[in-house]
Amino acid sequence: MGWGGVCAGEGGDRRYKSYILLEGEGAQKTSIEWGDYASDSRGHDTASCGTFTSYASNIVVAGITFKVKFAAALPSLCASRTRFTRRPACMREVEAYMIRSLVQNTYDGYSHTKQAVAALIAGDKSSLYSCGFVGYQDTLADLFGRHYFKGCYIQGVTDFIFGLGQSIYEGCTISTANSVEKPGFVTAQGRGAANDTNGFVFKRCNVTGPQATYLGRAWGRYSRVIFYQTFMSDIIVPEGWSVWNAHGYENEITYAESECTGPGSKQSGRVRWKKTLTSDELRKFTDISYIDGEGWLGEQPQY
Repeated sequence: MGWGGVCAGEGGDRRYKSYILLEGEGAQKTSIEWGDYASDSRGHDTASCGTFTSYASNIVVAGITFKVKFAAALPSLCASRTRFTRRPACMREVEAYMIRSLVQNTYDGYSHTKQAVAALIAGDKSSLYSCGFVGYQDTLADLFGRHYFKGCYIQGVTDFIFGLGQSIYEGCTISTANSVEKPGFVTAQGRGAANDTNGFVFKRCNVTGPQATYLGRAWGRYSRVIFYQTFMSDIIVPEGWSVWNAHGYENEITYAESECTGPGSKQSGRVRWKKTLTSDELRKFTDISYIDGEGWLGEQPQY
């Protein structure tokens, strides 16, 4: 399936197929935008508000940006649940509405951050190449399964990469966004038991943006996040990490940074309970076999 241009609407795929490919014309040209958020007037929660949601296994997504966008009420004169009337008065109102929306109807995450998911990925063997994920809180729900993100752009403020996925992010740009809520948190990883294999690995990425942030906070008591050979700008809070939901389990959390560069990578001031991994441990998590021991990536198209 190929897409070009801007799609205003929710995207979801719950069908069970052997193979699914979604390909846009590039993250700067193809975007999917929607405005649902947790506790909105339509009763959404975090799990149901996603602009794009995928529960399918074996899905490849390339060259698409998924955005959280504020969804104002459509003009009452001509909007209905099923269609627009095309009478001239209505069309003039729609045209005026669209002009206004270009200026005003961006989700107001700057001053009023809500849980609003740009993409929720919950299927196994999911790979995403050169995609964009733009939001404020809970931008990317890396929820369940083994996932590979390469060359992607992910923007947000609070917990904007979260979930229980077993994922490698390679060559991605991780950016904060301007907000009155500061500092932010890049990750909220939810690993809940010592024998759970999930965790987030950031490999040769770039962490940057306009405002300060922690690298992550523990959504689960055994939360695991590793930054490897990643550039960190000066926006990183000196402590680096927050215990959040895992007080008393600091020794069980695996938060590690290895061979990182940039002013934000300085280790002075980091929390005492961050981990230092051995070379063998690093290899285990940073090698592609962490998510792909059976070779499923090689059976999919790669970009």
